[in-house]
Amino acid sequence: MTGWTLYKLEWDFMQHPPYSPDMAPSDFYLFSHLQLHLDGAIFNSNEEVINEFDLFLDLPTPQFFAEGIEKLPKRWRTIVDFKGDHYSR
Repeated sequence: MTGWTLYKLEWDFMQHPPYSPDMAPSDFYLFSHLQLHLDGAIFNSNEEVINEFDLFLDLPTPQFFAEGIEKLPKRWRTIVDFKGDHYSR
């Protein structure tokens, strides 16, 4: 329905670049560390979840994020070698 409406409005379509969850720094680096941080945790309220998430975000140093960025070229090369197919770690 959206595509038809855009066509009727004569808007140009832009192709979305391919997305790989293996390439997004938040997915392959930040969230994997969050998962380790929360492993085994049990929460009794949304407030506890929010507080723990805020605590997690306060822990990383600038070096933590720099290491994640430094890993991108190797991750990119692996994705190119797999021709964009998802691979398991």
